[in-house]
Amino acid sequence: MIIISLNMKGLGGGTKTKYLRNIIGKEGAELVCIQKTKLVVMTDARCFFLWVENNIGWLHNKGAEGVGSILTMWHKEAFNYESHIKGKVFMAVFGQHIKSKANIMMANVYAPCNGGEKKILWE
Repeated sequence: MIIISLNMKGLGGGTKTKYLRNIIGKEGAELVCIQKTKLVVMTDARCFFLWVENNIGWLHNKGAEGVGSILTMWHKEAFNYESHIKGKVFMAVFGQHIKSKANIMMANVYAPCNGGEKKILWE
């Protein structure tokens, strides 16, 4: 399974969007985890634009008004979504990799910088 995980430090700019679209296509991504989107609202249109097609599923955790926001996207022909769990700074997606029939749990985490908050997250 081809998984891409990137800390984008914002998805508002054209350069970052172009980079993300290029790497998803070039690497043949099946599942993409993006940390720090800085977006409060995510839409189908924006996700389809990022992936350059619309046969994808996605989940967005807006964090605290964009701070710590994360986005997980998957190609529906590669990954069969079953469920998810969202926390303050993480999102775990459960499903099955279609080709291998392997059950998958992918955790997308944006860890806080504060040492005390990191300890709480990992506990």
